[in-house]
Amino acid sequence: MSIIDKVIERIKESKMIEKNDRIVVGCSGGPDSIFLLEVLLKIRKEYNLTLALAHINHLYRGDEALRDENFVKSLGEKYNIPVFVRQKSMEALSIEKKITLEEAGREIRYSFFDEVLSEINGNKVALAHNLDDQVETFLFRLIRGASFEGLEGIIDIRDKIIRPINEVYKSEIVEYLDTNMIEYKIDSTNLENNYTRNSIRLDLIPFIENKYNPKFKEKIFNFIKEIREVNELLEIDYNKYIKENQIDVKELLKEKKYIIKKIINYYLNINNLISSRNKIEGILSILNVGGTKKIKLDKYYTLIKEYDKIYIDLNKKEENKVKETVLKIPGKVEYGDYILEAVIQNEDFKGGEEEFVTNLKKDDVLIIRSRKSGDTILLKGMENYKKVKDIFVNSKIPKEERENIPIVVHKDKNGLEEIVWIAGIRKSKKYFFTLQQKEKIVLKLRRKYSGG
Repeated sequence: MSIIDKVIERIKESKMIEKNDRIVVGCSGGPDSIFLLEVLLKIRKEYNLTLALAHINHLYRGDEALRDENFVKSLGEKYNIPVFVRQKSMEALSIEKKITLEEAGREIRYSFFDEVLSEINGNKVALAHNLDDQVETFLFRLIRGASFEGLEGIIDIRDKIIRPINEVYKSEIVEYLDTNMIEYKIDSTNLENNYTRNSIRLDLIPFIENKYNPKFKEKIFNFIKEIREVNELLEIDYNKYIKENQIDVKELLKEKKYIIKKIINYYLNINNLISSRNKIEGILSILNVGGTKKIKLDKYYTLIKEYDKIYIDLNKKEENKVKETVLKIPGKVEYGDYILEAVIQNEDFKGGEEEFVTNLKKDDVLIIRSRKSGDTILLKGMENYKKVKDIFVNSKIPKEERENIPIVVHKDKNGLEEIVWIAGIRKSKKYFFTLQQKEKIVLKLRRKYSGG
């Protein structure tokens, strides 16, 4: 049985892909994503799959990145699959948000996948992580000091994300492609060891394999599987301890220390806060202390233990919240760290992530405000409204930034409000420009910068 047939057999056993699935395929053009595409093409007819390729050009490798983008586009033409491309700089986002290049790349990828999912009314995103990636992730997290849950490696199925080739070695993938003369591209940055993960792949693992155990990756993966089995045995009914986003301290203290740590770790995760050993140990230290105790989790949030309950509170004062403002078309306003502009533009125009070509009209009035509880928007490719809160979560928008993102609202003559644009993130399908219109009203978003 060929390696590709083994993957297909595993897909059937796990039921990670089902008939009539609509799948967004993350496709870089590298060997892993090309192998994944080959797998999906083999079962496309049997499963009646709808496929779309999502490719991101991080504007980081110049001509090489453009080469990869064009290669993926050619695959779309070859196999009659729509291709969605986003060009967005990792470096710019890294500087803007003061995060690593790896974190910036991840944020760009997952927000883009969510957008393409909406475009095709999809239900799954297929990613090309392989078994080598699992081992590298395990070692990366071990070095950084991860919890037992963090050492599970990369899970096959998580929410809408599936990883069909998660248990295939890189060497098997390359051998299959080369043997069958299937073209793929090599990302030259993967050969540089100036990133921690790359260094683990290029330096640490080969060193251990050569000096200590040639089957090191196999041993690590077996250990990962054992960790998953242990974690399954320790499954917890978190609803017993967490109600209305508050931890019941009395119930918590009935458990052993390890279970308490798992519950605290879960609580921080569901509140989109970074969990660490230091934070968990700090919270453990106040559980048996009477009265009110506080632990600052980061610059925005504080954990409060108040007698028999634990909850999270926002550090920001209400008076610092940006006040809503009005934008009349055409016009320009400032909103917090942003500038929003509505212009009349009749020539051809291609809207990007920070622009929205709309069907609004001259003299329409827009309200620019922060999100409100219960806010919803009607997205392209969807029949039902989606909660703005869920979009922020799916787009991996940090919790502390959500209050500052401009929500653009249109109020009609009857006073009814409709969200036009979660600025820079998602657009309402009700407000897309139509060819029947003569004038294009373009909404533009940009950040304010000092000195300009």
